[in-house]
Amino acid sequence: MRPIARLVLAAPLLLLAACSAEPASEISAQAGQDARLEANKQLVLDMWHEVIDGRNIDAARKYMAEDYRQNSPSAPDGLEALIAFLHTEFPDSEPLEPGTYPLTNFEFVIAEGDLVQLMFQREIPDPDQPGETVPVWWYDTYRVQDGKIVEHWDSAIH
Repeated sequence: MRPIARLVLAAPLLLLAACSAEPASEISAQAGQDARLEANKQLVLDMWHEVIDGRNIDAARKYMAEDYRQNSPSAPDGLEALIAFLHTEFPDSEPLEPGTYPLTNFEFVIAEGDLVQLMFQREIPDPDQPGETVPVWWYDTYRVQDGKIVEHWDSAIH
């Protein structure tokens, strides 16, 4: 086969191979991003299960930044203010022993950028049928920065 014919046959194959392969730097960046998203999700889940489900309110210091910002009108800004608020919401609760309490069953745990959103269903009193309940979707969204939860949004319904 002539050299020019080989070149004509090989060129499309080389071009196709070059276009289909992701550069190693892009693959590495994506792997790093995925690991960060997973770490953020785990941080938020660990906080919820220990602080909310386990009623270990003071453990919030382990997960949340001092300048924590609350975007729900039902709770205050600041880590220490939030801890005080949670102690009033759950006045007689002591931290529960891990493994002795049910964990919230989240239907969705979504991470994008520095945000993690938890979605789950709860039963609330049915406004049209006293004594009955209706399932509603709840969400809590957290912003994570430098391995700490720094901000929170929710449906503001309690």
